[in-house]
Amino acid sequence: MGSTKNSIHFVPNSGRIGLPTQVRRAYSVPQAAFERDYFLESLGVEGGDGYFSAGTRLESKLTATLRDIILQVKENADIVQVIGQYVPLKKAGSRYLGLCPFHHDRSPSMNVTPQMGIYKCFACGAGGDVLKFVQEYEKLEFLDALKIVASRAGVTIPEHIAFSKDEADKGKSSQALAANQVACQLYQEELAANPEVLKYLADRGVSEETRKHFQLGYSPATPEKLLKRAAAKGLPNQAFIDAGILGQTEGGRVYDRFGGRLIFPIWNMSGHVIGFGGRILASANAPKDVHAAAKPPSPKYVNSPESPFYHKSKVLYGLNFARNHMDKVGEVVLVEGYMDLLTLWQAGIRNAVAVSGTALTKEHVQILSRFCRKAYMFLDGDEPGRKAVRRSLEPLLAQGVEVKIPVLPSPEDPDSFTQKFGGEKVKGLFAASEDIVAFLLRSAAKPLDAMSPEEKDGLLKECLALLQTMPSPIVRDQYLDELRKKLGLKSIQVQVPRPARPTVQGIPLTSAADGGAGAADLVAVFSGAIPGGRPRDEALAEWQLLQVLISSPALALTALDSVKVEWLQVEMVRDLVDHLLAFVDEQGVFTIKDFLSRLPQEQQDAVAGLRLAEGMDPAQEQKHFSGILHALELRWLMKQRSQETDKVRFMEYQKRIRELQTKGKGGPL
Repeated sequence: MGSTKNSIHFVPNSGRIGLPTQVRRAYSVPQAAFERDYFLESLGVEGGDGYFSAGTRLESKLTATLRDIILQVKENADIVQVIGQYVPLKKAGSRYLGLCPFHHDRSPSMNVTPQMGIYKCFACGAGGDVLKFVQEYEKLEFLDALKIVASRAGVTIPEHIAFSKDEADKGKSSQALAANQVACQLYQEELAANPEVLKYLADRGVSEETRKHFQLGYSPATPEKLLKRAAAKGLPNQAFIDAGILGQTEGGRVYDRFGGRLIFPIWNMSGHVIGFGGRILASANAPKDVHAAAKPPSPKYVNSPESPFYHKSKVLYGLNFARNHMDKVGEVVLVEGYMDLLTLWQAGIRNAVAVSGTALTKEHVQILSRFCRKAYMFLDGDEPGRKAVRRSLEPLLAQGVEVKIPVLPSPEDPDSFTQKFGGEKVKGLFAASEDIVAFLLRSAAKPLDAMSPEEKDGLLKECLALLQTMPSPIVRDQYLDELRKKLGLKSIQVQVPRPARPTVQGIPLTSAADGGAGAADLVAVFSGAIPGGRPRDEALAEWQLLQVLISSPALALTALDSVKVEWLQVEMVRDLVDHLLAFVDEQGVFTIKDFLSRLPQEQQDAVAGLRLAEGMDPAQEQKHFSGILHALELRWLMKQRSQETDKVRFMEYQKRIRELQTKGKGGPL
């Protein structure tokens, strides 16, 4: 069947759609996956020929230019640059390595392959193209992720482009994000027009520049202005309820959750407003506190509730501003409150983030560890502050982050100390910081010389419980030696469980060069691509064939005449090679990005799991390719011969087998 330009083919009774090609399965994708990925309704079948014209019925479901825009964005986006804004990447051959943000990764498991335009984690299996990375990382609708990547790639998306014919059909998450932005703008306008709140901020030492940079706002006591702005923007009240900005009583009355509060917008890594923190204004210069008469009294701070895009355990206030500074100096300053962070920012300390509304979590630390390996816990010096530091130590140490604790003189907190003494004095505190052993001993209930043996034993157990979480035995032993000396002990014996080796689908991974010839090496190279993890020994040659074809456009062009799909037994490899041959036959050239764009997600993930063959010149590539073909053909011939009952065909198989064996290129089977 020849290709039909600008059409999508639906195979009746198969549940699959795709661009028609000369080969049975080429470019086809599950219809359900197409509908899920692009938020389309069921396409149905038009007539009996199984074709849709891009200018007729499909037009109402998917605008004519949308596919072109998606391809243009992916073509122009530098996947290394985009992912590198979220995760520091290091070059390793033709690939880039980084800590995977989609699981608790301690060593770089995520591979970014710019030639393919894809990423793949060999530990948890996460993978896809640049659009999928941004969509998954930011928890966005596809169109929102497309807009973000398009802006970074310099591609303009027309305003009329959408995935559905009705604006109201857009996902709840998109509308809630839009509601956050509308509320943020209104709150800023309200603050700028309110001299009392401006005076309050000035009294707190917040400059106009800082106020505007962090988009601080003020929420009116009643929601009328917000509701009016929502109507003008065409957003339903429900979008603001879903975003956690408005609440609704049982009687149906809506109210602003943040009414009468100073507003701190909270952003994701891309700078989208995903939530708010609201502080009660308690000052002689502040407006009348609408919460003062509340019974029970309103809390000092109110934060947005959990939503599909706002998770307190994964969000750090100010990270979108601090991440580049953190990456540059390799350090982060952790504070507890919004005002602490603003004061440090004004003092020139730009690598600070705040944990607001929750304790520091392992997800927080996983994010921080992508940018730095050292953390200063700059919290209040009182007992609640020391408890907060102790709670934060375990997730930090378990991730291998070096922890330092600046000691604040009583009764100062980070905000007051910085306001009084300035950034240089704060940096002096950092330089004189305690390590974790000194902090734990200082924050104990009693001085060491006043402790009984039993109390010392309890303190030792508390310290050991933390130190045992440290992944580095060298660093752990240094702290243990320091602890031993401080406690006056001759020795400390600790049993530390050995960390589990990284696995794919439960199969341990081994490090291997891309060109390694051993079986163990090949398992490591291909296990990230294979559903279930480990390839069977007899299947390795098939995965090698696929690896060579996607790595060398020149060899891919010759594959039409030299590769026989019937030689392949592994369904995934057979389908992908089938697709590749059809692509080459139709296009006359082979480009890995264009090829991947035609594949369904499952097959994209399989290709993403392969490491491109490297380190071979054209002659070596050809020799390697010929050896794989001989091995595959020889295996297939032997199987056919064993099943053949016709004597003539049996002898034909036998003759060809002897020819291959004589050439000596069959290799182990």
